[in-house]
Amino acid sequence: MNEEASRTNWHDLVVELDAWQAEGGIATLWWRDDDAAQVTNALEKMLTISEDSKTPLALAVIPAAAGVDLKRRLAGHAQTHILQHGLAHKNHQPVGGKKSEFGDSRHLHQVQSDLSEGRDVLSAWHNVLPVFVPPWNRMENRFLDLLPKLGFTGVSCFKARRSRLPVPGLLAVNSHVDLIQSRDGNRRFIGTGAALQATIDHLSSRRRGRVDRDEPTGILTHHLDHDDGAWRFVERFLAVIT
Repeated sequence: MNEEASRTNWHDLVVELDAWQAEGGIATLWWRDDDAAQVTNALEKMLTISEDSKTPLALAVIPAAAGVDLKRRLAGHAQTHILQHGLAHKNHQPVGGKKSEFGDSRHLHQVQSDLSEGRDVLSAWHNVLPVFVPPWNRMENRFLDLLPKLGFTGVSCFKARRSRLPVPGLLAVNSHVDLIQSRDGNRRFIGTGAALQATIDHLSSRRRGRVDRDEPTGILTHHLDHDDGAWRFVERFLAVIT
C-alpha cells in the first residue's frame, strides 16, 4: 500500500461525495460481486448486507458451476440481479500468459458455443440481466461483436471504460475498485485505505472529466475471499454512501 492510500480515511470519501453535490452532480456507484456458484455462508452474509442496507447487488454467476440451490436462493432476493460470468471460469490461455476464458487462444466458434451455453443455463433463472462479465475481466476485442448477436446488451470488465459502446448495441459499465488482490498465491483484502483511495480516485477523475463522467463507479467484491476486514469495509462503505 502506498503512503497516500494508507492515510486515506472515511472523511476523505465524504469530502469527495460532498464535492459532487456542491457542483450539482450525483456521485453514482454500483456493486458487483464475482464468482457465485453455490450457496455458502459467505454468500448468505453478502445477501444479508445487501438486504439490510437496501443496496442492489449485481451478482456474476458461473453458469457451469451454478447449483440449483443457488437458483432457488436467489429467486427470493429481489434486489439481486444476475450477470453471466463466463461459462466455467476456465483458463484457456497458455502457461505463463494472463488467464482468460475468452482469450486469443480460442476460436470464434468455441467462444460462441460457450457464450450460448452459459446464456441458456441462466435463461430460467430470476432477475437475469443480459450482461456479460468475462472471468478475470478479460475478453479479446474480436469476440465482443458476438455478444449483441446472442442477446447481450451490456458487458462489464475492470477499469474506466474507453468507450461507452465498444461495439454497436453493447453498453460497457465496468468495475473500478477491486477489494481483493492476489499476492504470493493468496487472495486478500487490499485494506481500507487502499480501497477508499481507489474509490476517491475514480470519483474525482469522473468529476474532473478525466474519465467518462457518466460511468458509475463500480465496487467489485469476491465474497468467497473476504475476511472480517473486508466485510467490515463493505458494511461501513454502504452505510456512508447511502
